[in-house]
Amino acid sequence: MKYGVSRMSLRRRIKYYLLRLFRIKVSPQEVACGLALGFIPSWFPTFGLGPLLSIGMAKAFRVNVIAALIGGVIGTPIWPILFFCNYKVGSLILERQHKVDEIEDVNYDHVVNETLGSLQSGGITFLTGACVNMIISTIAIYIIVYILFKRYRGTILQKINF
Repeated sequence: MKYGVSRMSLRRRIKYYLLRLFRIKVSPQEVACGLALGFIPSWFPTFGLGPLLSIGMAKAFRVNVIAALIGGVIGTPIWPILFFCNYKVGSLILERQHKVDEIEDVNYDHVVNETLGSLQSGGITFLTGACVNMIISTIAIYIIVYILFKRYRGTILQKINF
């Protein structure tokens, strides 16, 4: 493929960045914090600026920038699922009727209008869900990544190298 990325080169790039991440000479705590903080903007409509916000947060909190960027990039393609979860959790907490019943109902324009345009109609539900999901996911990501780096870094590196 002259202009496109072949399947093999995509696989090699993923492997390269995983190797880079696991070979970083920093503490497991710093990498876990970076990845957890990097994922935070994914819960909100950032208009494509999520990975840049992740880098800024990593620099502000002095954690690993590469891990934060990876966290930001992971959340970008799954935003419809995350926004759906925001509505569901917000509706559950505020005991309101769901405006979104299925994942197919998530529309980025709708989310932006509801979040920014009218806090009374659905935006407060969305923001409540986003805040709760952000806190829970940040703690979960930190614990999982910390354990992976603390206990299994060597094993994972050996498996990636082959």
